Amino acid sequence: MQDLWIHTNEAEDVAASIRHALVCIRLTKDDDQAWKWVMLSLHAALQGACVCHLTTTAAPLGAVTKKNAVEWIDYFDKKTALVPKTRLMSMPDLLRAVRKVDSAGSGFTRSPIAISDSELAWLNRIHDEFRNQFIHFSPTGWSFEVSGVPKMSQLIARIIDDISSCGWAFRHLEAAKRENMNENLKLLSGMESWKAR
Repeated sequence: MQDLWIHTNEAEDVAASIRHALVCIRLTKDDDQAWKWVMLSLHAALQGACVCHLTTTAAPLGAVTKKNAVEWIDYFDKKTALVPKTRLMSMPDLLRAVRKVDSAGSGFTRSPIAISDSELAWLNRIHDEFRNQFIHFSPTGWSFEVSGVPKMSQLIARIIDDISSCGWAFRHLEAAKRENMNENLKLLSGMESWKAR
């Protein structure tokens, strides 16, 4: 058997996460366990979009912790020969960062990404409680309400669309893939995807 390789990057991963969320939404009709993958796909898409938006031309600067940024700058300035590990900001920190004026890695976008304090609190809870519980599943029974997931997906689609509209995050994504991602964001934010489930 031949070795199989795929190529991806942070922008393509966002587009793939959005596609996967749409697939999993349809799967929830017959499989309640698919809700986990809807949530994880939405989380991955949002986190990835924030990373794409914040990262400067000196990648990974912009999306890493302050301490890690110093390590990377030292490496770029040849003060150290060891390539540092990349330590991204947590999702809550990424969301706070994209809300700042000139948050795009290009520094040209004057408008911050609009995320209200209540939306930020909701998204942080999704990260802290749902995502972490799903990834690090402890041996326990667990019930969670999914009736708010359509509203959450609409919020996440809007934020990613706003990030895309800034023009920086997905600049290297092929035009056809970017157009497909934007169409999928419309599906995700519209009720059609939820009615189809």
